[in-house]
Amino acid sequence: MAHPVLWRGKTFFYPIGNTSAVCLTQDLCPSEKADVLLLGCGDPRHILYTVYTNSTGSQASRKLDFTCCDLESAVIARNVIVFTLLADEGAAQKVPQIWNIFFHFYLDKASHDLLISQCRRLVELSSNLNSWNNGPYGHFLRMCTGDTLAELRRLWQLYVKTTTCSPSEAKTFESAYAADVKASKAKVKFVLTASRAAGPLSMYALKMAGDHYNIYWKTGICSAVPKRPSEVSHPNPTLAYSMVGDKFAVHYGTDPLSCFHLAEALVPAVGSARHPEQVTLKDVINVCKTQFSRWCTSISKVLHSQGPSSLSPLIIRCFVGDALSFCKALCYYRTTKSTSTPFPVAPWNSACIIFDPDAYGTGMQSPVPTTFNIIDTSNLLDHVGVLNILVVTSPILQHTPSATLYTEGLSRSSPEDTLAQQLCGDIATIGLLLGLIPVSFISQFTNRSNMHELFMQLVQEDVTQNHERLAWKLLGGAEKDVIDLDRPIDIAPEQLAGVLFNIYIDMFFHQNLERRMTMIKRSSSSIKIYGDIHYHHCAYAEILGVVKRRVITEWVPTMNMLHDKILGDRTLSIGINYYQDLCCQLHLLGVFTVEWMSLKKVQEVYRSRFERPLVFRDWKTLPQTVCVVLVVPRACLQPFLPALDETGAPVLQCDIRGVTTSNAFSCINTVFGNVKIRGKGDGKTAAIEEDATGRSGTSPLVVWFWVPSVVFLNQHQLSVVLSVQPTPATCISAMRLGFDLSLFRADMGDKKLVHILRQRPNAVPESPEEKSMQISGRPMKTPGATFVTLDKECKKPLSFTTRVDIVEPEMKASLTSGAIPTVNQVSMHSIAIVLGDKSLQFPFPLPVDAKKAKLRIARKSLYIEVTLPLKLTLGETDSDMFPVIPHGSDLALWNMHRVNLDQCVPFSITNKKALDWINPHVSLMLSERERRIPQGLTTGSTLLDIKYTLHLIFGHASGAADGKPPLCYALQEERKIFVMLYITGLRLDVGSHAMVADAWVMPSSSSSAKVEAFSKVSRHVMSGSNMKQLGMGVEERKAWVHLLVAATERCRTWEHKTTCEYRVQGAIPLTLEPGESPICSCGAGAGAEAFVKKYPMLRPLAPHVTRAVISPLFALSYMERVGKPEDAVATVKTPPTPALAAAVRHVCAACGKESGSGSLLICSRCKVVRYCSAVCQREDWKGHKKRCIAPSS
Repeated sequence: MAHPVLWRGKTFFYPIGNTSAVCLTQDLCPSEKADVLLLGCGDPRHILYTVYTNSTGSQASRKLDFTCCDLESAVIARNVIVFTLLADEGAAQKVPQIWNIFFHFYLDKASHDLLISQCRRLVELSSNLNSWNNGPYGHFLRMCTGDTLAELRRLWQLYVKTTTCSPSEAKTFESAYAADVKASKAKVKFVLTASRAAGPLSMYALKMAGDHYNIYWKTGICSAVPKRPSEVSHPNPTLAYSMVGDKFAVHYGTDPLSCFHLAEALVPAVGSARHPEQVTLKDVINVCKTQFSRWCTSISKVLHSQGPSSLSPLIIRCFVGDALSFCKALCYYRTTKSTSTPFPVAPWNSACIIFDPDAYGTGMQSPVPTTFNIIDTSNLLDHVGVLNILVVTSPILQHTPSATLYTEGLSRSSPEDTLAQQLCGDIATIGLLLGLIPVSFISQFTNRSNMHELFMQLVQEDVTQNHERLAWKLLGGAEKDVIDLDRPIDIAPEQLAGVLFNIYIDMFFHQNLERRMTMIKRSSSSIKIYGDIHYHHCAYAEILGVVKRRVITEWVPTMNMLHDKILGDRTLSIGINYYQDLCCQLHLLGVFTVEWMSLKKVQEVYRSRFERPLVFRDWKTLPQTVCVVLVVPRACLQPFLPALDETGAPVLQCDIRGVTTSNAFSCINTVFGNVKIRGKGDGKTAAIEEDATGRSGTSPLVVWFWVPSVVFLNQHQLSVVLSVQPTPATCISAMRLGFDLSLFRADMGDKKLVHILRQRPNAVPESPEEKSMQISGRPMKTPGATFVTLDKECKKPLSFTTRVDIVEPEMKASLTSGAIPTVNQVSMHSIAIVLGDKSLQFPFPLPVDAKKAKLRIARKSLYIEVTLPLKLTLGETDSDMFPVIPHGSDLALWNMHRVNLDQCVPFSITNKKALDWINPHVSLMLSERERRIPQGLTTGSTLLDIKYTLHLIFGHASGAADGKPPLCYALQEERKIFVMLYITGLRLDVGSHAMVADAWVMPSSSSSAKVEAFSKVSRHVMSGSNMKQLGMGVEERKAWVHLLVAATERCRTWEHKTTCEYRVQGAIPLTLEPGESPICSCGAGAGAEAFVKKYPMLRPLAPHVTRAVISPLFALSYMERVGKPEDAVATVKTPPTPALAAAVRHVCAACGKESGSGSLLICSRCKVVRYCSAVCQREDWKGHKKRCIAPSS
């Protein structure tokens, strides 16, 4: 497995998502087919919402192909029930019952009958893959493997079985179910997690989230009434079976409201002046049900738009198993075209992934996607590690500028430190090595708000989690003219060895005993933060395999230096114990073979032995590695189970111990079952019969792992030990498990419990995976390679160097005649070397600074070597920070997602008191660093200048600045207007938790038609305060030109014409000059009816305006400290607390007691926070005084 083997103690079932639905296609071009891979897919909310957002506009014809992977089969089984119900006739009328089936713990008779009826039908259709594929759902709902279908069928049969058991069995089931529900509820008064789903209005949702959680877990249904109707009495069988066992084991934090966009209920609707405080829990639940109905209706319409005989515009593929294995299997199939792969279906499973030959076989009419332009990994990085995700997904991510990998996680430390810690290195360095980079890291902004996270931390001081969703793209993809997105880099061997060693040290930090003891002494929370182990030496070897393929270097010298560094390291005090494990994995993956493991050396040692070791006595030839199989009797393991369960998720490993030696092997495989041995000597094979009951059964535990064969040649009296890997978390268990954390020991000569094999168990003879599949490196002389220079510590990249061979005759002549080349910045990623009238353009993987370029000129040899420092310092951004990139016949946005404006929620600005959230929301564009920079016409940072201008625009558009919003905004440089901006309304982009302006853009132009049209409306535009003039410097003006091009492309519902100026002129933007339009004319006037409806007096401008979406550019919490909402509010000098008051107005801030009919005491300083007594107020003052701010006058 690509992840260490974890002992799963107490686990949970996650049938319902805990984050709001997102549009998975938001980074694709409108005309682009969506090949989407969902790893750890969870419930279907993202698919439902994505289909809904693609139901209108230019993307309505987009073909959607989803491949869904989840380790929990019950998740997939439930999802399939929903999708098949929506595919049936009359689905629209069944949506209320589908809601109940999916979200409720208890069901009414109609919903229960519908569920059981559907499960019976699914059981009938799922006897085998052929039956399923030819059934009514097979044209759009496919199973990737036969094992997946069999597992889903097993669950559907269990659901049906709950209705066919005897009365006494039914009563027992119902009693156990009710007891488990009661026991699973969180033991705290308020669980506020669902408030995150309200985004920037989360402060108004805090109390409702807590109330709904308590009602939901008390009644088992989504309701505002804390009593379950008597007719809702049937336990929901889809929640009674999971990997945890045959019991209700739903996670205690589950709340269906978390899946939806609660801001739609809280924000004042157009034409309404209702304050969010007046919104009831019933209102919120009704909006969630309305959203669910919209999404389901969209799916149903798509599925009914074409019959079973035709190719469906929507395809959903299902796989039950491990995400990392699935990615490797896809890559393996793509390379070999073999549907039988060597990768295990899941941890604690001996079966390997075998794809459905009818779907994945060669010559299929509709090829199954094996590479994807969207890969969403949910919060897998919290469970398997971000490096593992990047390694397995990078080979199957399509090489296009729009292809995107999404990761999300709940960090447990300071947000601004989290990503580098997770990556075990500098973000830019890891990006160069693995070829993927967070888009926002380059842009230094995001359009996604995390204001809800900051409010959660403000209200609950003990909350250290911070939810962060990141979009990753291929390195260098922001460059417009780049064809090859897999351009090589070159790093000197000594520096490459240095950076790989640094990664090694960070990946295995838990092997540092001194650091481990410091954590234990510090606090138990430190153990929790750093206790998760996601990497073993196979994972490290796989990273090196990616580097070997990507980087040009002298690989053998690099690896020899790395090997010496690791062998000589004393930082990881127990790291030397894993040395042989590391060497073994490097060899198995074809990355590098150390000298003592070479075939020649192994054979020499083998022949030199006077007496062969007992384990090799009947072997004819000795391979470099052998597979050790250890059988652990259940009776020997049973006494340790309570201690293992209490430890959480300890990592298991095996040790080979001698009289004075101990070598640890972390790359092991485990399964409960029985082993059948055949043959002897090097012809011995092992077959495992897996025990389906797992740890609940009586079969032994079978463990197997690879070992260098010389281990057995150099030592005697060896034993094999199954143990728990020492980590900060497991040190506490040492007293119960013993100092060495051993679980079981067997002598190497024990023929019943230990088996030494040439191949792994269940392997086909001469399986290709057992051969060392050599990873070829880059050719040493690869054209276009960029040489990377790192700092002295080999941690961060400092500069890029490239050699330019001059071959063009005129440039040759200029160079030989003594002409001095100049270097111009073309874009943030590229430069142009100019000689005479000619120039050559060169792209780089990361932003560079052409102003600081250094040249080395070889006039006789006719080449120029240019060295450029990287430009990654926060605040140092160029004006072209919003790239729009040609992609086929379409345009791709690199760092700004697309928005369907008509589906964004419009809101009213008439009640200013209902808009208290806007100032904190917009002000979170600024980090603490940026707030300290003096403000003027220019701040020295182009990005910061744009943020201040956006802050002004949103302040005026919401009426927060001067009351009535202006009619238009004149963006100007030195009093010369270069664009007019008309805002017809403010909306919520609920998928990104951000406010956006629905705007119409009219660039200045000498066009007579535009001049004439403007003359007709000038008296309206120019009168009084109707026009707000926004001045700026030249660099900000250029940046706005790029931003407006991206802003019009983001919300495009029209098609670019064959005569599009972008295509004809080959330039995006068309110009940077202030008197000409940078935007193509394809979208001018498109959909302008809405513009005229809002501003009828401006009708003459309608043919000349182009719709655009303007959104805040938020600071990055994972890069620097952003601050908290009250800090942001104080910065803009507006009262900080009315928003929070909504959340705690009826609750004591100290003890959580509700006011009931009585009144609460109010803090005399901030006038917001309330207490039930003076005692509570005194107890809370120590924490409250840090954020108690008196309202400004």
